[in-house]
Amino acid sequence: MKNIFAVALIFLSGTLFASPGMMDVSRLPDRFAKADVAFLDRVNSGKAIEALELYRAIYSRIPKDSEAAWRVSMACYFVGFNISRNKDERIKLFAEGRDAGLAAAEYNPISTEAHFWAAVNMALYGQEVGVLKMLFTLGAIKEHLEKSLELDPKYAYGGASRILGKIDESLPEVLGGSKERARRYYEKAIGYAPDEPLNYLFLARILKEHFKDKPRAIKVASAGLDCKIEEPYRFESFEALRLLKEFLGDAGTVPEKYLKN
Repeated sequence: MKNIFAVALIFLSGTLFASPGMMDVSRLPDRFAKADVAFLDRVNSGKAIEALELYRAIYSRIPKDSEAAWRVSMACYFVGFNISRNKDERIKLFAEGRDAGLAAAEYNPISTEAHFWAAVNMALYGQEVGVLKMLFTLGAIKEHLEKSLELDPKYAYGGASRILGKIDESLPEVLGGSKERARRYYEKAIGYAPDEPLNYLFLARILKEHFKDKPRAIKVASAGLDCKIEEPYRFESFEALRLLKEFLGDAGTVPEKYLKN
């Protein structure tokens, strides 16, 4: 149970610029421009930390700014999950991210980003402080993900659908889990974001491991490898492509055109 969310969350940080029209830095809100540009370069840990500090500064000046709050939540997630090696520091970051995300959702109840990042940080905070804590908050986590999904299913490249699927896949049926529902969530995620290889990876894995449908799993994974990722900041998606190739390699079916890549 401890790792219910780990696999689902590990690649979710590449989502600030998930919506069409957000790719052009010149169109970003002026007050966030410097911080957003730093976050785009989050593969450099120093830039990720700089972005968090800049978001915090803006949020402290305008404490009821929903966009500042959810950005703090997002950056807390990224720094805590990908950079921090200290458990106490991670707990503080995820608690800060949780509170900022919940505040953002309170300030703007129709903010997709607020509900999404509140849920992510709630899950990770619960994972750090104990499985029981996470289970107690699972209902609230799912509610925020479902609200994010309702508001914009394409956000985070189908991220809310992907996490809801992972929750259903990981939980035993006695606690409300469902492999069939998880499969449907992954299929919907592909529909929302057909250019995100993570969605194909999650579906391929459950098809092979639970439904024992290796032929379809191979077909799905192969389709995922055909995703064309042109944005350099989507390093999480590039990692998913590597894992898809590894998945097909384990199945002994890597398409010839990828063998030299």
